[in-house]
Amino acid sequence: MLNKMAFKTKALAVAVSLGTIPVIVCGIVAYQVANHSFSQNLKKTEKVIVSDVQNKANLFMRDRFSDIQIMADLDIFSDPNLRSSTTAAQKAAALNRMQQVYKIYDSIAVFDIKGNPIAQTEGKALDNHLDRSYIQAAIKANGAVLSQPSISTSSGVFSVYAASPIKDSSTGQTVGFIRARLPVKFIQEAIQTNSQDKGNVYLINESGEVFIGPEGVYVNQTNSRGSTVSGEEPEYQAIGATEVFPKLDKIKQDNELATGISSNTALNTKDLVAYAPPTSLEGLPDLNWSAVVATNTGEVFAPQRQMLLALILGTGITAVITGGVAFVVSRRVARYMGNTVNAIASSSNQIAATVEQQERTVSQQASSVNETTTTMDELGAASRQAAEQAEASATGAQKALTLVEEGTQAVQQTMEGMTMLKEQVRAIAEQIMRLSEQTGQIAGVSDLVADLANQTNMLALNAAVEAARAGEQGKGFAVVAGEIRKLADESKNSAEKINHLVTDIQAAMNSTVMVTDEGSKKTEEGIKLTQGTASTFVGVTEAVNHVFLNNQQISLSAKQQAVAVQQVLSAMNAINLGAQETSAGISQVKTSTHELDQIAKQLQAQFQN
Repeated sequence: MLNKMAFKTKALAVAVSLGTIPVIVCGIVAYQVANHSFSQNLKKTEKVIVSDVQNKANLFMRDRFSDIQIMADLDIFSDPNLRSSTTAAQKAAALNRMQQVYKIYDSIAVFDIKGNPIAQTEGKALDNHLDRSYIQAAIKANGAVLSQPSISTSSGVFSVYAASPIKDSSTGQTVGFIRARLPVKFIQEAIQTNSQDKGNVYLINESGEVFIGPEGVYVNQTNSRGSTVSGEEPEYQAIGATEVFPKLDKIKQDNELATGISSNTALNTKDLVAYAPPTSLEGLPDLNWSAVVATNTGEVFAPQRQMLLALILGTGITAVITGGVAFVVSRRVARYMGNTVNAIASSSNQIAATVEQQERTVSQQASSVNETTTTMDELGAASRQAAEQAEASATGAQKALTLVEEGTQAVQQTMEGMTMLKEQVRAIAEQIMRLSEQTGQIAGVSDLVADLANQTNMLALNAAVEAARAGEQGKGFAVVAGEIRKLADESKNSAEKINHLVTDIQAAMNSTVMVTDEGSKKTEEGIKLTQGTASTFVGVTEAVNHVFLNNQQISLSAKQQAVAVQQVLSAMNAINLGAQETSAGISQVKTSTHELDQIAKQLQAQFQN
């Protein structure tokens, strides 16, 4: 396909490619670099956000751990005298005041050593809590504890319980328990203070269940299930984190800050997920809570898509402008080379026509020489007859005079033809010299193309080196740089082929000049011989005239005529041989000129297609 394309079309294609491909490649590389930088910065930002969420959750829960210890140390519960002197109503009033002060606990209650309620804040009356997990944990730890989030059987809300033993200030013995119930919505408010606009925040307990998330994702009283028969407590179903984010296990496999893309089954979206593993905080029991911040990819990558669109538009406009400039420049170069080739073709046609005319002239001259030789043979026969028959000497002399006059005219024509041939050969030499100068111009243009190809090759090599330094991001650029080098090599090879072709043409023209010079020399020799023949014919004429004046000298004159005829015959043979050599030289010039004409036509066809 490429070989069938015209040279002009190839040149335009290469010029446009060299103008547009580097721009497109630079645009692609710029986008890849910018995209990589944007993605890395985005991931770092998301990691900072999720780490901040994790820290806020830990700090908030450490304060709650301190709260329950402060509540357990209140004199109204720990001092034996004050504890026995205050009524249950007074203790309940004290708990209500604490609830109002903290504003985050929906229930605070005090139990005796057997788990029976002593006092509680307003609400549903509580039963014995000795079997509750957080009470048993406080007994086991002999100190304050924080429970894992669980669904309250009374409120149906995910809550965290803080519990602590109440110790007698005099004896140090455990005399009861205090517990405070914290709805997780207050934890959610604390961790989203500065991040509510940065994505959806999730907290996951040590069992891998989501207990904090956007509205409708984590379990609360609105998505209870189970029996509603009077007297039976409703049941609740927690949602696992991997159910919300199917690819979460793959994202958090290294148990460190990580980011990744996962579908969000709860919100039916595709999110950028940032994960923070559980961390410990001094003064806080290990809760083993992990945090997740999920941001919709359609929102978070919107600036990236805008950047891609801007790069595409900018690269496209630049490529169009560069390609247009390359198209115009290559068109002008191709037009200049086409004009040069047309001039060569025109000169070649003129040379071919001139050589053919010269060939016809030489053929005519050879024919005239052959006729003259035949005439001289007849003249010799007449001379011999004049010697044998003196009676017919006058008639033979008259015939000889007529033949000599015809021979003189033929010789004059031969001299004129030789002179014309000499001028035509000189014109051929001048045309060939001009053709040689024009082929030299073609060689100069071809050298310029080769220099451009070498420079393009060096640029492609530098681009390949830069692509190798860029690593993985530069592989695509390296492939394109290699293709540019191939195009440059093809351009260089084409220029070398043109140089070889011009060299062959110049060699053929040099051979033609040599042959033309040889033909010119032969022509000059023919002129000299013809001049001698003319002089000889003058002598023959005088001899015939003497035959008319002195019939007695017929025999002697006939012998002289015979000798003269032999000399003329030898001269004509020499002229015939020179004409044959001239014809052979002209044939060689014709062959070389036809070859040059064919080459010129091929070049002309390349630029006209």
